[in-house]
Amino acid sequence: MAKKAKKKISGDRIFGIVMVVLVVAILLSLFFFSDKLRKNDSETPQYTDNVEHKIDIKNQPTIGEQDAPITLVEYGDYKCPACGYFSNGIMPQLEKDYVSTGKIKVVFKNYPFIYTDSTRAAVYAEGIYRKLGNDAFWKFHKAIYEYQNTYYANQNSQNEHKDILTEDYLNKTTKTLFGKDKMELLRHILDDKNLKQEVQMDRKQGRNNNVSSTPSVFVNGKEVYEPLNYDAIKGAIDEALESGNSK
Repeated sequence: MAKKAKKKISGDRIFGIVMVVLVVAILLSLFFFSDKLRKNDSETPQYTDNVEHKIDIKNQPTIGEQDAPITLVEYGDYKCPACGYFSNGIMPQLEKDYVSTGKIKVVFKNYPFIYTDSTRAAVYAEGIYRKLGNDAFWKFHKAIYEYQNTYYANQNSQNEHKDILTEDYLNKTTKTLFGKDKMELLRHILDDKNLKQEVQMDRKQGRNNNVSSTPSVFVNGKEVYEPLNYDAIKGAIDEALESGNSK
């Protein structure tokens, strides 16, 4: 009986030692995991690729003061639903927070690729800019993206590959926005070789800057990783403002 009791006591001691070691191991792992989390939380988030891409913004549609310290460039496609979200959802907030305060200017460059009417709308918009001016361009630009709320209703993505932005639609939209008398200035713009070349140059420059999807957004030449995340764009802008990296 005495021997059995001794064995039981010995077993209890071993069990107790194992439990102590286990608890210590858990506490140590929690400490190191917590320390790792604190380090991750203290690291500065990276909003851009930190590569200064060369983007020509001369004679391009622009919102904001020309001497604004920060330049935001968007490459977009008029049939792109994500670009529609950027125009209808993110741009109003950007204009309120940064454009109206003179901190940034926003430049748009064409990158049509989704369907044939993507290029047609891009050439037409380029014509509006060249013939009617910068303010007219942005009115037209916003109207085209607002129209997505109609043909992409109920997330109907099949319409991406349907010819929706027809010449007739573009003409009617322009007439509604600017009046019948302005239409004479825009006659045959879809056949204008110079306008087509401008769009092609935008797209070529986009490819040279590794643009492969739309919208692609650059803040002072650095591409934003999450162009549909307002906080990411805001972070990239604030970072550029704090660093004094103006362009």
